Amino acid sequence: MTAPGPAQPAYPGREALGVNPPSQPATGRQIAIGHRVMGHVDQRIAAVCHLSIGFGIIVGVGFLVGIAINLVIWLRSKRSPVVEYHAEQAGTYQLTVFLINIALVVLWVAFAVGVMGAPDVRLGSIPLWQPLAGSWCLLTPAMALWYFGTILYGLYGGLLVAAGKEFSYPIFGRWARDRLDDRSE
Repeated sequence: MTAPGPAQPAYPGREALGVNPPSQPATGRQIAIGHRVMGHVDQRIAAVCHLSIGFGIIVGVGFLVGIAINLVIWLRSKRSPVVEYHAEQAGTYQLTVFLINIALVVLWVAFAVGVMGAPDVRLGSIPLWQPLAGSWCLLTPAMALWYFGTILYGLYGGLLVAAGKEFSYPIFGRWARDRLDDRSE
């Protein structure tokens, strides 16, 4: 992949938005993200919103720490629509992932209790606990893939925003954008 030439701007529309070219000093630098302009400090804060999901690796309170970080940033972000947008979508994504993880763990434990509690029930000549135990073993790697995949996706989004690229979650990004656009009208 080649870098854009001198005739092709690195950030489309930056001249109209008054954005400094990337070759100028970073002091006061702004980057055009869609139709919004993001300053260098706002870019870092927006990246932290997405990267805070990394606390989810710490099982237990990790997701709660990430959600708390997003809540604080969102409450303090009223001066920057870009930071507010990223804090809203990242916080909503992380809260949804957290709630889904809780539901999955409850189902996983209930499934395990069901496997251990059904030793006398049979499906023909096969004890019911055997296919249940096999299904439970298959669900364990799928849950680990979901857990770490959702964290990696949030970290990926944070790295894109830190690099000055546009990023939004499929459902939550559109919802946050629509809410901000409705409020600004």
